[in-house]
Amino acid sequence: MKKKTLKVPRKKGELTRQLIKEKDLLDTDYVIETEGGFLFIPLKDDPGRIMDDYLLSFDIVERELKKRPDRINSYKELVEVPKDLEELLPSSFDVIGDVAIIKLNGEILKYSCEIADALLRFNRNLKKVALDKGVKGDLRIRDLEPILGGEDLYTTHVENNLRFKLDPSKVYFSPRLATERMRIAKQVTDERVLDMFAGVGPFSINIARHGKPTEVVGIDLNPECIKYMDLNIKLNSVDDIVEAYLGDSREVAPTLGVFDRIIVNLPHSSMDFLDLSLETIEEGVIHLYSIIEDSSVMDFIRKIHDLAIDAGRKVAIDNVREVHKYSPSQHMMAFDIRSYGRRPV
Repeated sequence: MKKKTLKVPRKKGELTRQLIKEKDLLDTDYVIETEGGFLFIPLKDDPGRIMDDYLLSFDIVERELKKRPDRINSYKELVEVPKDLEELLPSSFDVIGDVAIIKLNGEILKYSCEIADALLRFNRNLKKVALDKGVKGDLRIRDLEPILGGEDLYTTHVENNLRFKLDPSKVYFSPRLATERMRIAKQVTDERVLDMFAGVGPFSINIARHGKPTEVVGIDLNPECIKYMDLNIKLNSVDDIVEAYLGDSREVAPTLGVFDRIIVNLPHSSMDFLDLSLETIEEGVIHLYSIIEDSSVMDFIRKIHDLAIDAGRKVAIDNVREVHKYSPSQHMMAFDIRSYGRRPV
């Protein structure tokens, strides 16, 4: 079909395409074509609306263009399940590296292979799909059942221009905290930082690369986490700043001295470690993360203040925010607790 197009030199093509798109003049139903060093960018039916000196400097020409194939907007358009089960298809799921991790319950579970196949066909960057059967055990690791792509879930995850090697069936890792980790990292200047439950090092390494710490120390009880954290420290060239320790934070942290900032990312039981955090910091900030019911935030804040009083510490809560939704009635919340040192006796 013949379409009105803007004839643009190739070297100016991307800038011009973006400008046309911003002005709602780009006809996305047709494919941009190239010939003789020029791009022919399809315009909507009324190119007279251009009214832009830069765009008006190019010729408008009619040209036969190919229609763009119908776009698929979701993997759900590729999967075949009974109509009455379509509402059970997951709308969101975690992607760690090239692994998609999905939760399925009830009748839809029997279509796990069809769903996994649709996910891999829709997103060519994905290579594997695993079923999340819940976080289990003392080390809080996801019980993952590979569906498609092989049994080995080892992958490399990219976050904030950093690379993290891990196996999500052996360590816990949440890709949903990338923005939060960058937010914390940018606050750090000339500080000694403790990452109390470091995992494979995402908080520690983000802080080392995107903040300005003097030292970052990460602790984890899971040997697999420390194995991958050591690997990721080297992979991201922060071995002069970050050090990983294997062990229980209650035993290891008191041997490491005083810190200016502490990350307490153990959402289901972080409050159990607030006393330890207060003992390990004088003046500074504790970033504490917890899964909380909608109605319980104020009670949680009161508990923080009560525990600080019992510990003889003066604190203020600088910020409380929702990090992400955890369940219909629960959220993962972040509390920035500023310690001003010991209370006067």
